[in-house]
Amino acid sequence: MKLKELIKELKAKSEKLKVIENIEVKGISYDSRLVQPSWLFVAIKGDNFDGHSFLEEAKQKGAIAAICNLSTGSDGQLPIIAVENSRTMLADLAQKFYGNPSKDLKIIGVTGTYGKTTSTWLLKSIYEAQGLQTGLIGTIKYEIGDNSVPAHRTTPESLDLQRIFYELREQGAKVCIMECSSHGIALKRVRGVDFDIAALTGLGRDHLDFHHTLKEYENTKLELFSNLKPDALAVLNQDDHTFDRFKKHTKAKVVSYGTSSPHDSANKCNVWGKLCSSTKEGIEVLIQWDGGKEKISSKLVGGYNLCNILLAATCALEDGVSFEAIREGIEKMEQVPGRFERVGRVIVDYAHTPEALNAALKSTRELAKGRIICIFGCGGDRDQGKRPLMGKIASELADYVILTTDNPRSEDPLKIIEDIIGEVTIGNYEIVLDREEAIRTAIERSSEEDIILLVGKGHENYQIYGELKIPWDDREVAREIQKESKVKSQKLKV
Repeated sequence: MKLKELIKELKAKSEKLKVIENIEVKGISYDSRLVQPSWLFVAIKGDNFDGHSFLEEAKQKGAIAAICNLSTGSDGQLPIIAVENSRTMLADLAQKFYGNPSKDLKIIGVTGTYGKTTSTWLLKSIYEAQGLQTGLIGTIKYEIGDNSVPAHRTTPESLDLQRIFYELREQGAKVCIMECSSHGIALKRVRGVDFDIAALTGLGRDHLDFHHTLKEYENTKLELFSNLKPDALAVLNQDDHTFDRFKKHTKAKVVSYGTSSPHDSANKCNVWGKLCSSTKEGIEVLIQWDGGKEKISSKLVGGYNLCNILLAATCALEDGVSFEAIREGIEKMEQVPGRFERVGRVIVDYAHTPEALNAALKSTRELAKGRIICIFGCGGDRDQGKRPLMGKIASELADYVILTTDNPRSEDPLKIIEDIIGEVTIGNYEIVLDREEAIRTAIERSSEEDIILLVGKGHENYQIYGELKIPWDDREVAREIQKESKVKSQKLKV
């Protein structure tokens, strides 16, 4: 595509553009290190770096021009196209460059404070059971056809997202299921995406280091639904406090799911469900909708997964997917990495918000024959207000709590823990800063009847101390320590 066609709606402020406007743009990049000859460089301000500082590097790599927030061009730099917001423009250019691929796919976006990853994995399994090639974009990985890559962000940058849609379309995919994070919405990463279905798990407290207030956080999530086209579906959780507001502010057809009584005509959901049983092997749920009532067995452990299953089933039912495919998709999905994942008598979970920790502990109580020992910490340089809330929840719902590190970043780990215990009134906790030692302590003090709930990191394979990112995996550490403990126990018996 020629540069003048790509930017024809922009007002160029550099005379140099007249010389290059007929050049074919072979690619776009917002990372100066990745620029190639005849590419367009878009300078955006990120968390750690400002792309406007790397115009010279982009020029040396062969960029033909740069999109910038402000015109900073000089004789020695690239031709500059000044725009009001280069991040917004990146999304618009990416959509145009790749031929608006989301219009040729069924795009299902899931947002909310908790449950996004599990819900999207369930949806992918359901649509594949229906016989549709389906892509996946989320916190753990991106699946593009046969290619699976670890996720760098829950919601990719707009340029990367449009490229993924393009690749899915080229490979013959029909559906793409994606997580829509609040960062992804606020930073315009999903701008221009043609969503067919948007679903909300529920809203709690999260990312207040970024959004500053709960209202701002809620408004960001609402933006996804307020931008839906009239023929799209807005799948909303009727049990959530946001239901009425989100229903009011979307032009899309609203479909509700929840656990309120199906006989309550005033609050009747389109799809209703209840938890029938919860064991270490999984859960059984009852789902009722206008077309029928069926029980489904799931290998997912934890009663809180009822809501994730209801969300996925509601999206699929309203989209015309057969219930046979819904059942097959739910029943064949065994485990989402780091989401209430059993490792011996340790359960590893990603819970890092008050609501998620509360749900994880209550689900653990459904399974526990003995005590619950909870190991957790809170991330540094993140929302400090949630720390005492999580400390209080853990001390009240677990039998014993071991407080430890969880990505302390630039903060003093002890200061983080002081914040956590700020509202704890029960002395059922101790501090073990070394996370490996904390896990070892819990395992050595527990019996086979006890359950250790190890939360915060889930699928993550690193710990962040200052600027260092150190390899770390809760699941592997828990597995190895239990193996060592078993060997030690056998030697003592001998």
